[in-house]
Amino acid sequence: MSTSRGPTLLVVEDMQDQAILVGIAARRAHPGLDVRSAGNGNEGIAYLKGVVEGSRDHPRPDLVILDLYMPEADGFVVLEWLKERGGQLDLPVVILTSSPSVQDEIRALETGAKAVYKKPEHVTELGDIVKEIVHEW
Repeated sequence: MSTSRGPTLLVVEDMQDQAILVGIAARRAHPGLDVRSAGNGNEGIAYLKGVVEGSRDHPRPDLVILDLYMPEADGFVVLEWLKERGGQLDLPVVILTSSPSVQDEIRALETGAKAVYKKPEHVTELGDIVKEIVHEW
């Protein structure tokens, strides 16, 4: 049995329909992509803790797509958690948010995000944005 795996994407998004659409678009952009999801920042951190602990159920993501505003723990909490770990988890984290705030974008970049993308008004455009993210990162 082979232990090799394809690349893994972790989507941290509280809107389940959007998380599903991001996963579908990402798989279309990169067939064979293993898409994992977390419904809020706490679940995202729990997944990443599993990566640190070497859990087989938590393959190291090659990319994290992170929403900023979610219940319980938002994207900034996840970014801060990653930042506190220094280089232990050197993961590209890309923000996909509906926030129009330039301050949110600056704060996310200063806290460790590699890029910030705005969620489109029309869901039909989401696939193009996710394709761009997957190919860029």
